[in-house]
Amino acid sequence: MKRAPHRAPARTRRLPRAAACVTAVTAATALLVTAAPSASAGGRSCAGQACLTVEGTGLYVAKATATTTPDSEFFGHFHMYGGGLNGISSTQHWHEGSRYTLALGRRLPDHTKICVEGWEHVDKKVVPRGRTCVEIRG
Repeated sequence: MKRAPHRAPARTRRLPRAAACVTAVTAATALLVTAAPSASAGGRSCAGQACLTVEGTGLYVAKATATTTPDSEFFGHFHMYGGGLNGISSTQHWHEGSRYTLALGRRLPDHTKICVEGWEHVDKKVVPRGRTCVEIRG
């Protein structure tokens, strides 16, 4: 009578396959992580009489600051919004060196836009003086 060949238990046969899959997934993940471009939350943009500076690292935004463009001024306010920010500055005389800053202190999703609008108060009317945005990219 012929004996059946000895077969290893199913659990033992699956172990080398599982190890090979884990190794392949780990190698692919490492390749993706090293190939991803670095993110940058910092940026500056100006339009009209409004400038916006966003400070941070990667997708982390520490704060956003609104200022007037160089050599410009107006009496009014700034409205800053996007990425969880929604603030209106005090109504005052804005000139070079004046700053309206909002702290965020968190990570934002890729392609989030933070914007600022400058509004001048003239004869009981509110006149737009510029709108600009900075896009957070990863």
